[in-house]
Amino acid sequence: MKKYLLLLTVSCLAIAGHAQNLLDKVPATATMAIRYSGENFSKNIPLKKLDSYGFIKEHVFKMLHIENLRSVQNTGIDFGKDICQYVAVEDTCINFVTLLPLKNEAQFIKMIRDSYDAKKNTIQKNGYTFLPVSDGVYIGWNKTSAVIVDASYQNRQNYWTRYYDTIAADTVVAVADSTVAVTVDSAYQFTPPKIVDTTMAPESDTATMEIELAPMIEDQAKEEEERRIRDSISNMKWELWQQQQDLIARKQQEFSSAHVMDRFFSENIRSIKNEPAYTKIIDPAAHASIWINNEGILEQYWNFFEKGRYSIFGNYAKQYSDTGSTSSSALNIYFDKDKMRMETSTFSLDPQLDALGKSVMNSRQSNSLLGYVNPGNIGYFSVSINSEAMTHYYYEYMRRYLAKMYNMREYSEVVDIYIDLLEILLDEKGIADLLPGNYMFVMHDMKPRIVNYTDYEYDDEFNRKEVKKTKKELSPLFTFAFETRREDFLKKLAKLPVKYAEKSDSSYKWKEGGYYELAFKEGEMPFSSMYFMVKDEKGIVTTSKEVIDMTLAGKTYTPDENTRNSVLGNNYSVNISSKRLIEKLSTQLSTESNKKVADYLIKNLGDLKMETGIRDGMIRGTTTLQVTGNNSNSLEFLFNMMDSINNIMEQEKQEGKKKIN
Repeated sequence: MKKYLLLLTVSCLAIAGHAQNLLDKVPATATMAIRYSGENFSKNIPLKKLDSYGFIKEHVFKMLHIENLRSVQNTGIDFGKDICQYVAVEDTCINFVTLLPLKNEAQFIKMIRDSYDAKKNTIQKNGYTFLPVSDGVYIGWNKTSAVIVDASYQNRQNYWTRYYDTIAADTVVAVADSTVAVTVDSAYQFTPPKIVDTTMAPESDTATMEIELAPMIEDQAKEEEERRIRDSISNMKWELWQQQQDLIARKQQEFSSAHVMDRFFSENIRSIKNEPAYTKIIDPAAHASIWINNEGILEQYWNFFEKGRYSIFGNYAKQYSDTGSTSSSALNIYFDKDKMRMETSTFSLDPQLDALGKSVMNSRQSNSLLGYVNPGNIGYFSVSINSEAMTHYYYEYMRRYLAKMYNMREYSEVVDIYIDLLEILLDEKGIADLLPGNYMFVMHDMKPRIVNYTDYEYDDEFNRKEVKKTKKELSPLFTFAFETRREDFLKKLAKLPVKYAEKSDSSYKWKEGGYYELAFKEGEMPFSSMYFMVKDEKGIVTTSKEVIDMTLAGKTYTPDENTRNSVLGNNYSVNISSKRLIEKLSTQLSTESNKKVADYLIKNLGDLKMETGIRDGMIRGTTTLQVTGNNSNSLEFLFNMMDSINNIMEQEKQEGKKKIN
């Protein structure tokens, strides 16, 4: 756990510097790249401000076992320069790499020694010091830079698969470096039992029974001993196998980590910062950015399993030495004064995939579904896509996906035929008629209600007694509506359960006016009924009787102008009223600390909004979280929020101790 907290802490504290590019050392083969822009972050919150937050000293430093560190400025890390992280899959290991600039090597070494075992020995390599701090985590540094690699080897072999495959083979178990060999079957020799002559006539029945039982008991004892020895040998084989796999994993992880560090400290690499797939969608002005190589993840995923587990002892051919992607996604994060803003972008360098992706977004939400968004709602989620185009995109995606599967590259023609057959069998036009692609989910409200339930109490003799109780819980009023051009089919589908409900105790019934009601027993669900309706080329599932009555009357809600523009102008539109949601949920809170946290969030959190559509020739989305309160900017708000919640929890803890004393 500490290694992840250390990486997370470094990521969070990367917020305070002035930019200098470590991006030069992020390889183009990375499947994910994260950059923290020091120059932009430093304008929002300085390092001295971080030192004022009690939760950093009281919890973060203690969890990392660096209690003696009183300031983030004493980590030895130069937060005046950029910090980068990336993920790469190579040498059968998934590597999460953090690149750090250093300003004080001695302080950095002290922080590492305080965090991990100070007795671990360092290894001097070509231009840097190497330290294995724990299984899978390795740190390398020189006077100016540090690299932390969290390597995970997940290509372990299954013992039982090998056991049954080699059950008739020799039984020598050798570990990977060939320095240990254990012969197990020949370790024990068994002397067969002597044959007892029983041809002499018995003197009596009792004597005969004793003579017959004696060798039988002796045979059973020997069989039991042999069985015990076989079990012992099997256990030893299993333990040796696990030791072998652990050794392979450690060597692979260390080899992979050292390879990453060798490149960082001594080689000029092909950097991701010059790749068009990166520069086209990453904004250098963003406070933080995350880039994902979509196709590279797929290629390197299969490459991860194809390499032999003993490749560290010899050379192997890299089948995917260049993971240049045709499809990339990016997230650019900005900490504005009154909101935290996240901009997403997705595009493909492949014209075919790019066109298919855009065709999926060739759709707009309808006014009829917009009419289900009531003023004052808690939140809504609107989706408008082209279902027919989505199926075509799926076919092409599967064609490329299968082509990169293990042992499938030699059968690309078979893959093409399989996908073609799939297109013939699946009627994408029929799918599009049933579900064209417009959907709307609205959480209208959450109202408290009293429900009855059965509990059990026990007396001193543990006799159980049923007790009827009541409790208050929230009942959600929501609606899920979607468009269809196959109203006839959906009406048949909605009607079908009625026939079988009549033969059982189901409460699914047809109601006058043309809708269906599924009533629930009291306490069974947080709502009493769910309603189903198919009308005017729409399918409707709701817990609100008001929505049913409104639809039957041909009426709709009238949303505000901002909601209308957002829903009708974007393929995806989401809005959540954080204040209303927390106000509703806070009625279910029992402890004073949780209530205080809820009050704090109500006062400081604003609405969460997301919009996605085609902009500037690619798929782009914007997500914003409004913030209020006494904050200089939204980044400071995040730290103030964590500090305030920590203080509330600490206060409750101290008050609890006083009550105990």
